[in-house]
Amino acid sequence: MQSSTSALYHAELQAFIQVHAELMRILHVLRDVEPQAFIAAGVIRNSIWAHLHGQAYLMHQTEIDVVYFDVQDDGTGEQKIREQLEARFPQMVWDVVNQARVHHWYRLEHGGCIAPYCSLTEALAAWPETATAVAVQLDAQGQCQIVAPFGLQDLFELNLRWNPAMVSYAVFQQRFESKAFLSTWPKLKMISAEPGI
Repeated sequence: MQSSTSALYHAELQAFIQVHAELMRILHVLRDVEPQAFIAAGVIRNSIWAHLHGQAYLMHQTEIDVVYFDVQDDGTGEQKIREQLEARFPQMVWDVVNQARVHHWYRLEHGGCIAPYCSLTEALAAWPETATAVAVQLDAQGQCQIVAPFGLQDLFELNLRWNPAMVSYAVFQQRFESKAFLSTWPKLKMISAEPGI
């Protein structure tokens, strides 16, 4: 059972997306191209953080992460989806990943392999920041479906929190520095610190 805060943020994200014409256009096309696919990560996180800072987040030349989970995919699905999305939205950069196949190429910092994921939710739960681990799709009825293994509280409360499931604190630190999170969105709060400090 969702807490009242969780339900509130869930409804808030749905409402935000429903009135965001460009996100809705992308979601409608994505549903036609691959019904089980979601937009995820930066496009959701950055759109909300920009909104909460009173900023416009421009989709032009933005990288859009698309994720799905298909164990039957022989490895050709990603390219087919990307090509169809590029044809419809040539001004955007598309990163399409079947999370059921990540174990074939992803390597840990020490070079080791990861075990295959069992679901999209499990895959998202390994992403470096809790606020990044959010994915959205439109169902057949046009309703937003959300996958967020850590909930939406960190996303809406502007919490930049390290998720240690897959990456070290050093990698997390490199990410927020290279992506200029704190200078772009100064209201963000750093929640995590390196263990022992």
